[in-house]
Amino acid sequence: MRRRLLHGLAGAALIIGTGVPARAQAPAYPDRPIRLVIPYAPGGGTDATVRVLAGPMGELLGQPFVIENRTGGAGTIGAAIVAQARPDGYTLLADPSAHALNHVLVRNLPFAYERDFAPITRMSVMPLIMVVSANEGASDLPRFIAWARGQGGRVTWASAGVGTASHLSGFLFVQQAGIESTHAPYRGGSQGAQAVLTGDTQFNFATAPSAVGLVQGRQLRALAVSSTSRMAALPDVPTVAEAALPGFELVEWIGLWAPAGTPPAILERVQDATARTLARPDIQARLATLGMEAAFLPRVEFARFLADQRALLTRVAADAGLRPE
Repeated sequence: MRRRLLHGLAGAALIIGTGVPARAQAPAYPDRPIRLVIPYAPGGGTDATVRVLAGPMGELLGQPFVIENRTGGAGTIGAAIVAQARPDGYTLLADPSAHALNHVLVRNLPFAYERDFAPITRMSVMPLIMVVSANEGASDLPRFIAWARGQGGRVTWASAGVGTASHLSGFLFVQQAGIESTHAPYRGGSQGAQAVLTGDTQFNFATAPSAVGLVQGRQLRALAVSSTSRMAALPDVPTVAEAALPGFELVEWIGLWAPAGTPPAILERVQDATARTLARPDIQARLATLGMEAAFLPRVEFARFLADQRALLTRVAADAGLRPE
């Protein structure tokens, strides 16, 4: 009996250890280049930020990222490609904060942002800067709010366009501050900042690239930033929350996603490569030149952040009267 048992075990060991395996072992991830879809044009803020990170991340993973700009549909064309890709970690999406708002702004989406993507990590944030004319009499945010409340609706504020973070930040600000005002959308961040410079509008929530130089050159005055912490480029400028409106926050950000169903081990590998890249001082310095700040969040925290952002932006968009197009 004992001899038969040992003979059987030896036979099993031969089959398992030296015979042809019943199922080939999966190769380690990644074993080939990774397709990274950016749903916006080359040269924009999202594209420039991702290109700073992609090289070092690819080196850590041992395979390069192949960046593919697939524009159109307010970012939804590229997002659809990733939502419908195989969940094997070889097609990823780099997307800005529109990822948490497009379900409100775009009709007949062929996918669901909340259902069809697996969050990996937040990579960066871009605080917006509330700027006024350098000739504006109000020297700080509380004084500006007091002045604006007394204007009887004659305050006009600029944005980079309807539905942008600049628009939603400005709307949230006047809503919370109790200011009666008129929104003037422009075609881009630079035009919005210029409208304040020329006096056509009284304030603007501007991106760092369009405003920091004008602030440092004393052509515009920065009263506050829209993030919960101060900007490294403007350390003396308070946040809106600390200066006047506790709890205020609305920033641009960029995240990384895989198709839903991607194995957690793959998500962790990409997340860890992102974290190590963002921790490098030289990478942080390069992001700063783009007006971005390294803002890593691990995937569980990023998922919670994403849910909060989706709720906030959906509410603000509804209050602002935005409708799907």
